[in-house]
Amino acid sequence: MIAAPHWRALAVSLLAGTVLGWTVQGWRKDTILADLRRTAATAQAAAASALVKTTGRVLQLERTAAGQLAARTDQLIKDNHHAQTDRDRFMADVRSGAIRLSIPIAGNRPSPGAGPADPAAAGVDRQQARAELDGAAAAALDAIASDGDAATRQLNACIDAYNLVRDTYHVQTE
Repeated sequence: MIAAPHWRALAVSLLAGTVLGWTVQGWRKDTILADLRRTAATAQAAAASALVKTTGRVLQLERTAAGQLAARTDQLIKDNHHAQTDRDRFMADVRSGAIRLSIPIAGNRPSPGAGPADPAAAGVDRQQARAELDGAAAAALDAIASDGDAATRQLNACIDAYNLVRDTYHVQTE
């Protein structure tokens, strides 16, 4: 058996060892937690830096694309204005008689002897009767053609804008 003084010494030694072990274990735990916190803070700072950098790049892309879209819109406005000026000039020439518009008519063909002398040109009737359009009919046809041209210009501008956005943001299309 162990004597009482030895028992106490053993108990004190065990107690001191336990306290020392808990203390050392606590220091290790605190060191590990501090390392984890540092690693997490470093990772968080790197992620925040990457987010700021990426956000800046995207904002720059947006500004560039917006500028290019505005330039395309300005070009469409200029093209429409130029087309309207040409149309107004054309219609003024039609109204003044400087330009005459006509269409071929069926029925009143010239006599057979008045046809083309060249057999290769037999399919082309250069003497075909024509009817001149009055100003209202010419204006109506011009309006139809102008509306079609304007729609084509607008559609081309839309396609250009689509391609610009697709190319700027590298969008994958099927």
